[in-house]
Amino acid sequence: MNTQTTETQSTFGVWRRRESYLFRLDLWLEERVSLRERRSILREIRDNIKADAATRGIDTALDSLGSPRALARSFAEDGRGNRPSWNRAIYWFTGLLVLWWTLAFVYTAGMLSALISSGAESAESYFLGLPVSAFNRESGIGIGWEASSAVAYIPLMVMVVAAIIAGRLWRVRIGRR
Repeated sequence: MNTQTTETQSTFGVWRRRESYLFRLDLWLEERVSLRERRSILREIRDNIKADAATRGIDTALDSLGSPRALARSFAEDGRGNRPSWNRAIYWFTGLLVLWWTLAFVYTAGMLSALISSGAESAESYFLGLPVSAFNRESGIGIGWEASSAVAYIPLMVMVVAAIIAGRLWRVRIGRR
């Protein structure tokens, strides 16, 4: 391996570690300071890490700052923790959506597998109140969902409520006073 490849990898490694730290810091700062303050803080911390990493190494530079959570707390000592966390809301909504899709797919795949093994042509069932159908014919196999009632929107409502609670989105109104 030549020296240029080693330098490139180590430069990439330093960049990756620095940006990962700054990303986590940004997530913790989101609830504590305004966007303008966050950008300023991140710019300053990035410059400090670059300078410190050049002299002492990236590990020492990041260790001297401590955890991103503790560092974010130090920037918001005035008790301003009343900001909504849009990122946390998005993570919860997306996580629940993926969980819903996974459960629905596993249920429907199990239904289809039962059809194939039993030799039946079609079947209908309910998954958490939603009508589900599966068919196994000579022309092919398939699955279907029927979302014709209000029951179909219950999982979406649960996801939205979870995102509101997790992200403390009601603080949008409080923060604008």
